[in-house]
Amino acid sequence: MRITQVAVTPPMLADYPESFAPLRERGIAVRINDGQYPMDAQSLARFVGTAEAAIIGLDEISAILFEMCPALRVVARNGVGMDNVDLAAASARGILVTTPLGANSTSVAELAIGLTITLARHVIPTHNRVQRGEWRRTQGMQLSGKTLGIVGLGRIGKKVAVRAQAFGMRVIANDIAPDAMFAAQHNIEMTGFGRVLEESDVVSLHVPLTDLTVHLIDRAALARMKPGALLINTARGPVIDSAALAEAITTGQLAGAALDVHTVEGRIDAVLAGLENVITTTHLGAYTRESLIATTEMAVDSILQILDGAAPIGLMNPACWPPRA
Repeated sequence: MRITQVAVTPPMLADYPESFAPLRERGIAVRINDGQYPMDAQSLARFVGTAEAAIIGLDEISAILFEMCPALRVVARNGVGMDNVDLAAASARGILVTTPLGANSTSVAELAIGLTITLARHVIPTHNRVQRGEWRRTQGMQLSGKTLGIVGLGRIGKKVAVRAQAFGMRVIANDIAPDAMFAAQHNIEMTGFGRVLEESDVVSLHVPLTDLTVHLIDRAALARMKPGALLINTARGPVIDSAALAEAITTGQLAGAALDVHTVEGRIDAVLAGLENVITTTHLGAYTRESLIATTEMAVDSILQILDGAAPIGLMNPACWPPRA
């Protein structure tokens, strides 16, 4: 396979030119987007243009891109999660799609723990009151001795579990493909989804967005949660039914929620706006210097591996390997 150009859509990656040095050393031109991000389908296709490879972040990777960019042979995600990728359309055209498995797990896990502490101790509303000149303390919840329920004990969920145990939390978890060895080694009880909801003081979501997980946390699931529990979502916004969550918060069924992801990327759901005990952040999970460098370097490595004739690590459509001539 011949690659002469790589188009890079996340503008912030311009801060890490050293990550692209291996490509440039091979004479490959690297173009980094300095405008809108994420881009709509038409803008993305215009930016990618005649590039044979693209490193893409949050942009929607659809059939439109493949149709408008016939030279494109490789799409390297610089983040995990494939919900923004039409993998079937890519595979139909023989386009290789890679993802940097595990490269951002630590950063996301740290944010999940940070949000848990922030929510449990009412840090943000207390800060806001102090800024208004009010000096009033709010009784919080100690994490030690409490139960953390993890939905999705994958790469990120495992790191959350270990960090929560360092605080003295009991950890239970649910996963469709449980890693029994890891669970046994770390004293994590694998159990049913319903029991995780019913027994946990804090529920932390770490599942991919699929047809099975859209509104996994719906009105019925929220009703099963322990009264006064906390809900943390650093996975994908549509995993939670926002209207049902707003109702559970306002009625007091839940004591609070912390959301790093939202139904639509770039804006908070209107039903959650203004709720004091709902923390919202701007999809910061993987947004650390360390994570950005790691995911970018893995994306670059995958392109180099393909150039060298090796199946890349993190190839999401292995049936397309080896690539078409």
